Amino acid sequence: MLEVTNKAVILLKAAKAAQGAPREAGIRIVRGTVPADGSDALAVGFAISDEPAPDDEEFEQNGLRVFVQDSLIEPLDGRVLDVAEAEDGSELVFR
Repeated sequence: MLEVTNKAVILLKAAKAAQGAPREAGIRIVRGTVPADGSDALAVGFAISDEPAPDDEEFEQNGLRVFVQDSLIEPLDGRVLDVAEAEDGSELVFR
C-alpha cells in the first residue's frame, strides 16, 4: 500500500483548504499524461474529490482521505508520497 508522509499530508490538506474543499473531501491520485520526452516514468496527477471512484482504493492517513485510481494501485504499492524542496517551493514526490 502507498504510504503518505506527514509533510505530504500537511501540503495536501493545505491545498484542499485553499480550494475551499469540504473537510471530508479526499485527494484522488490518478494516472497522468505520459511525459513528452518519451521516458517510461510513471505520470500521476492529484485532484480533490468528494468520493472515490467505484474501483479506487481508499485509505486514510493522518486524517487525510486518499483515493488511488485502480490502474495505479499496483505501481504505487510500497511507495512513499513525500515532499521535496525545489527552487520554486515544495513539490510532491514518490520514493
